[in-house]
Amino acid sequence: MNRPKNTVVEEIKELLSDSKNKIKLDDFVTKYLRLFLEATNVGHFPIQGFDTQKENFLERMQKYEEIVKDLQKIVILLARWGEGEQKNILEKVFSRMTETNESLSGTSLWVHFRWYPVQILMYSAGIAALSARKYDTLKVILKTLVQNSSVDRKRLPIIVTVTSNITDIHDAFKWIPDKEDKHVPRSEHLFEILAPTIEELLFIGKSYERLFDDFEVYSALVYAYVMKKDWGPIGRFGWKYNRDGLDNPFNRIVEEAKEVKEEWPPLKVGMFNGSLKSFLEVSEALGKRFSRLYW
Repeated sequence: MNRPKNTVVEEIKELLSDSKNKIKLDDFVTKYLRLFLEATNVGHFPIQGFDTQKENFLERMQKYEEIVKDLQKIVILLARWGEGEQKNILEKVFSRMTETNESLSGTSLWVHFRWYPVQILMYSAGIAALSARKYDTLKVILKTLVQNSSVDRKRLPIIVTVTSNITDIHDAFKWIPDKEDKHVPRSEHLFEILAPTIEELLFIGKSYERLFDDFEVYSALVYAYVMKKDWGPIGRFGWKYNRDGLDNPFNRIVEEAKEVKEEWPPLKVGMFNGSLKSFLEVSEALGKRFSRLYW
């Protein structure tokens, strides 16, 4: 009797369990990365001559979410359990995925929407990294350098490129059923669809919401710091800022940094250039912006 093949999850766990498997692990992840890139090329997801209608948007969204599932499971486990050189594979995934999205011309909605699967992977890996307090991995997820054609073709942290593309199509996410009146429809949708897979693999229970919020807060802080702006991508934590008082997700992270000071783990891995002063400056500017939301 033939032994059934391992699932993607079983295979990646086995490869991650022994550092001697680094070549096999790289080959395995590369295989699924290739499959994803082939399945989402412009031949399958045309960016020209395709009507920008609600039904087409929702259909394309569902297809992206289905196609990215195997790679999503892979990055979750890489972010949670990957050590040393294994983290380099995670960086390779994000770097390689973004290369295929640069220098494309076509209908604005469909060009920008190609970044949506990348964002799914960033959220998934980011939440997984935070579940283990692996801030060095979080740094990879937010700051992998990628080409950015909209900013003089500079190489910028991936959070900047993804944010700039997804923000440009913010209103399209209001086409999602039951999200028409939400302040952050994309964030609300991601919160719902990522939960089952993350729970299946990490079993984090009620801490999921806190970790989701934390990832969005770090995304906003890193974006604002890199771009030297008092704005960052606002997620579900935005409407919690005034509703939850000082116990909101943003303030909780800021207060943790103030309490631990230079020993705060994100600073020790080089985020915000390792400077508490720099972090506090950007967090203060963002805090003032969020306080004016009045959601």
